[in-house]
Amino acid sequence: MILAAFWLVVAILASAVFAAGFALGANAQIEGAGLGIACVAIAAALITWSRDLLPHEVVEDERHSHRSPESEREGAAIRLEGGWEEIAGRRAWLVRLGIAAVAALGIAALFPIRSLGLSPKGRVGVSDWKSGMRLVRDDGSLVRADMLDVGSTLTAFPESYIGADRTQNMAMDAVVLVRVDPQELQLPSNRAQWAPQGLLAYSKICTHLGCPLGLYRQGAQQLMCPCHQSLFNILDGGSVVYGPAARSLPQLPLQVDGDGTLRAGGTMSDFIGPDNWNYGQ
Repeated sequence: MILAAFWLVVAILASAVFAAGFALGANAQIEGAGLGIACVAIAAALITWSRDLLPHEVVEDERHSHRSPESEREGAAIRLEGGWEEIAGRRAWLVRLGIAAVAALGIAALFPIRSLGLSPKGRVGVSDWKSGMRLVRDDGSLVRADMLDVGSTLTAFPESYIGADRTQNMAMDAVVLVRVDPQELQLPSNRAQWAPQGLLAYSKICTHLGCPLGLYRQGAQQLMCPCHQSLFNILDGGSVVYGPAARSLPQLPLQVDGDGTLRAGGTMSDFIGPDNWNYGQ
């Protein structure tokens, strides 16, 4: 009985860890460990209950084709009811503890269920980029054209959309800024003015599963996703060269002010991230 109670208490605590981790944005390992331990603990409690608390009796009787006497039938019903009363009576606290453990796991499951569907703030797949917004780094400093040599890159965000309280915005808004030789550009005719001085800006989020792009291959002029190795050609508008991604990287048109400060020349060319993030379009 004590062992079954122990496993039920473990299940309640693990469910609380899972719910707290999900609500507070902890890493996936903590959430997964909490959920896994809760499920295993409930299973262990059920196994212990069936092994140690339920009656184990082997009964053999001759098979007969006639209906049992009424007295035997009534006696069997009385014994069955008495056994349940014993479990529910003498071990009522353990039954209540079991219900509490299952309820705790059910309540914890509401946290990820609540997150399904559209983003509450409408942030998924949508960026804050608008025409005229200046590009800044994560420390708020303005990005100027002379900060990048040919073959160099940095990550930029729209001004006024950075900071600890805007991490969700920053995730959607981040762009990879790359400078190439303008003579190598192969942009579509409608994007001919989007890359002044060879400066290109693409969404930092892969269009396959939303991983952040992590590598600029200068020789091939490609951006690569580290998760599943999708490659994107930055010279022709971010087209897919290789990998599971099925859509080009969204591109941000750029403008250069007289003092060299970079501004957005418009909005992103497409929605951000994988196709299943296309909620705001």
